[in-house]
Amino acid sequence: MQSKNLKFPYTWEERQPAIHEGVLFIPDYYDKHTEWAFPSWETLFGNNHSVIIEYCTGNGTWIAEKAAQNKSQNWVAVEWRFERVQKIWLKKTKRHIDNLFIVCGDAQIFIRDYLKDHRVDGVYVNFPDPWPKEKHAKNRLFQSSFIKELTRTTKNGSFFTVVTDDPFYSHQLTELVLASRAWKPFFQPPYYITEWESYGTSYFESLWRKKGREIRYFQFHKSDETLA
Repeated sequence: MQSKNLKFPYTWEERQPAIHEGVLFIPDYYDKHTEWAFPSWETLFGNNHSVIIEYCTGNGTWIAEKAAQNKSQNWVAVEWRFERVQKIWLKKTKRHIDNLFIVCGDAQIFIRDYLKDHRVDGVYVNFPDPWPKEKHAKNRLFQSSFIKELTRTTKNGSFFTVVTDDPFYSHQLTELVLASRAWKPFFQPPYYITEWESYGTSYFESLWRKKGREIRYFQFHKSDETLA
């Protein structure tokens, strides 16, 4: 079995949202997302276990291990690049990780148009692309619109964890999240720690550590959403 065995379930001309081989495919350049009914978590997983989402999953090393180790939780990997989705799918399929669901599509579109209110128990974002140039700022995951949707889709008492090696992104992230009174930092100022032994590893975590970069772990907990 190879990662290339996973293929798009539609042609470009006939594109529409589809679930195929345990993957939700969200088409690019498509304007009818809200007309497609995304199934409930209970339907997708066959249980009512807690749901944990990782946005910007990359090759899936971290989430595949977490899902394999935590069978009593349902895990969702959201990744836009198809070649990376293929690698996540291969890990899931080879290891028979049935509590891992994959989304191939834009994170902003998925959280805005596919997720219902207050159905997610936890969120992770590991090494999001910082898009450092200002002209590319619109491509950054962390914007006020994403925090708003994060607040809408998560349950009260849920958590939100981010890992980054980028100091600029650290500052921007802290400002955005703390601007919403719905989220409270778990760590004391500067709101992150640099070591988390049981967190797990990913491709970028290993890469940046080898290059001597400081890894920053942020975690926020959701309080009363009415204060957002």
